[in-house]
Amino acid sequence: MKRTRIELAVMFVALLLGPTAVFAQDEDTMSFGEEEVEAAPEEGEVEDFTGEEGAVPGEEEGMAEEGEGEGGEGVGATDEDVLSALEDDEDLEATGDVTVGAAAPGEESELPGHPIWAVQQVYALRAHRVDVQPSFGVSMNDPFVQHQSFNVGAAFYITEVLAAGISFNWYRGFNAPTETNFSVSRATHQTVPINEYMLGAQINFTYVPIYGKFALLKEWILHWDVWVLGGGGFIFTRPYAVIDPEYREFDFGMKFSFNVGIGGRLYLTRFAAIFVELRDYIFPEELESLETYSTAEDRERKSDWIDDNYKLTNNVMLHIGVSLFLPFTFDYKLPK
Repeated sequence: MKRTRIELAVMFVALLLGPTAVFAQDEDTMSFGEEEVEAAPEEGEVEDFTGEEGAVPGEEEGMAEEGEGEGGEGVGATDEDVLSALEDDEDLEATGDVTVGAAAPGEESELPGHPIWAVQQVYALRAHRVDVQPSFGVSMNDPFVQHQSFNVGAAFYITEVLAAGISFNWYRGFNAPTETNFSVSRATHQTVPINEYMLGAQINFTYVPIYGKFALLKEWILHWDVWVLGGGGFIFTRPYAVIDPEYREFDFGMKFSFNVGIGGRLYLTRFAAIFVELRDYIFPEELESLETYSTAEDRERKSDWIDDNYKLTNNVMLHIGVSLFLPFTFDYKLPK
C-alpha cells in the first residue's frame, strides 16, 4: 500500500514536469550528440529515406506529388540545381540570346512591337553662315496705291539663333495707283494724297525662336523655322502730284525708318529654302498739300506744295523669296 502511493506520487511529478520541459525547449538552441553529428549527410548530398528502415509509409509518394508541377520542376530541388539554373540564365544574358521582357523561344511576346527611332540631328546649321535672301514684295495695307519691290538681304548668323545683317529694297518703277483710287476720285470728285517710293535700306537683327519639322504625306520629313527681326534705316519717297499736277513736281527725299517683321522658312536642302516674311516699314511721310491757288505766282511757290504736318506711315510688305546659306556645306562638331 505504501509502495503504491510512492509510485503514484512519482507519476504525478512526471506529468507536471514533462510538459514544462517540452514547451521550454528552444528550436534555435537545439543540440545534437556526437553520434548524430557524424551521421549527418555532407553538403550537397541528399539522404535517401526510402531505403532505410523506419521510413514513414506514403511519405515518398507525398514528396513526389508536391515536387510535380508545371514545367517539371519540383519544390524539393537541390542547391546544385538552383545554382546551375542561375548560371545558365547568366550565360544567355551575356551572349544576348535573352532580352529582358522578351518572350521565351517558341512563345509569342505579349508586348507590342515598336521601332526605336534615333534622335535626328539639326537638318541645317546656321551658325557662322551667311543667309542671302532675294525676294519680291507687295504692299498689303494701302488701298489707293500699290507698292511693289525687289529685295535682297544678307544676314550673318553669329549663333544658331542670332544674326545681324542688311537689306535693300528697290521700288522705282513698281508704284501705281489702284483702281480704288481712280473710282473714288471719279465718283466723289475728290483726290487722296498718295506717295511714290524709290528705294530703302535697313540694318536688321534677327532672332530664330522656333525650329521644327513635320511629315508630309508620310513620305518626307520637312524642316522649318520661324524668325523675328527688327532694325532701322532710311527710305526715299516723294508725293504724287494729284492736287495741281500742272505746276507741282516733287523730288525724292530721305526719311529715317524703322522696320519690324516675322518670317518663316521651309528647307528644301541643307543650304536652300523658300520663305515668306511680313514686314512693317514705319517712317514719317510728307504729303502733298490740299490747298489750291488761283494765281500762277501762288501755284508756283514750292513752299506751299507740301503739307506742314507729317503723317506716320506703315508700309506693310509681304516678301516671298529664296533663302541661300553660304557656304553650302558644314560640319557637325560634337562635344567631347
